[in-house]
Amino acid sequence: MAAAAVSAPAWALEPDALFAKVAPSVWTVVATDAQARSPSHGNAVVIGPGRLITSCHVLARMTRLQVVKGNVSYGGRLEFPDPENDLCQIQVDNFQAPAVELAPGDTLRVGARVFAIGAPQGQEATLSDGLLSGLRRDEQGKLLFVQTTAPLVAGSSGGGLFDAEGRLIGITTLLRREAPNINLAVPAYRITELPQRGRELLERRAATRVTAAPVAAPSGGRQPTAQRRPGDWFEYVVTDSQTKLKSTVSLKVDRVDGGRIVFNGGGRVEDETGRVQDSSSAALLELDLVTPPGGWAPGGQVMSGFQPLKFSTSQGGDTTGFDVTAVASGPQAIRVGESEYNAVRIDIRGWTSRLPVHRVAVSNLRYQATVWYSPDLMRVVRFTLERLGSTDHKEVLELVRAGRG
Repeated sequence: MAAAAVSAPAWALEPDALFAKVAPSVWTVVATDAQARSPSHGNAVVIGPGRLITSCHVLARMTRLQVVKGNVSYGGRLEFPDPENDLCQIQVDNFQAPAVELAPGDTLRVGARVFAIGAPQGQEATLSDGLLSGLRRDEQGKLLFVQTTAPLVAGSSGGGLFDAEGRLIGITTLLRREAPNINLAVPAYRITELPQRGRELLERRAATRVTAAPVAAPSGGRQPTAQRRPGDWFEYVVTDSQTKLKSTVSLKVDRVDGGRIVFNGGGRVEDETGRVQDSSSAALLELDLVTPPGGWAPGGQVMSGFQPLKFSTSQGGDTTGFDVTAVASGPQAIRVGESEYNAVRIDIRGWTSRLPVHRVAVSNLRYQATVWYSPDLMRVVRFTLERLGSTDHKEVLELVRAGRG
């Protein structure tokens, strides 16, 4: 008993006291589109006067939002977005709910008891508990996620994960359907970085709206900024990062048949979104597999914000499934030969399953890749596969030349 007393936090609260302390600071978020349809539900945590933090994917593709508790509701607006970390700051006028205290990062300990407060399945102000089951870091040791066994289901996103003293340690963001005890929260220290990151992203977006044209025009010809047409050509170099072997892939449009783009004498066929329909070559296989339905610019609009993607595709009889999130960042200049183009960076993180023909199926492989998509060229100009499975499997695909016939 003495050992247990020593290991417990000095100011640990009983669950009912903790709930009474922090529940007034966790509100439900209801976001809708411009016609007040297709509502998205989540949560937001108060961090200051008129300021709340939620998960960006709760607000994705929505234009109106309210924060709600019981019969009280306030209209809110997005102030700072940080979709790369799935954190968005909301501003609400005349809002006086108490702010939470952030837990210092050096107090996080695996095995500590934690509490989640949110609105799972729309059930407002729900308390659940569990353990802090992991601290997930990148290769440089930076904390990316706090892992917990506290139950999280649909509607929990944007809620608060608290330590036993009622201090915020993270914003709940992801859950694993096939592993309900593996749930993730964005660590609270990221909140302090949000205003600066949000301002920078908004500035980049504003600059992109003003400068919609490419950074520089290619020498010796016009750039393909409209419909794909016969004579367009692209040259890619694929590098295996382990063997350092390079291979060249050349594509030339032979004809455009309705929504079908035919390359290389029929050796490759894409739809108008860039997704491959048929190919006799495996040179671009991994990029072809991970390209989602609708491509990287569905409806002509480049993917933006934080989007969950769950889909499967088949090539050559093999079936590949993806359960990933795609996070689009602001555009940047990417050099292709002698020219530069605006390209949107899209980070892909999650899981994949592989079902090869006549072989044993493999599921729940960790997947990590990054795509740079140029709306000027209507193509991916760079693709890096950083991890496939339990070990790093790296591949780099780069567009080195492009033009019109």
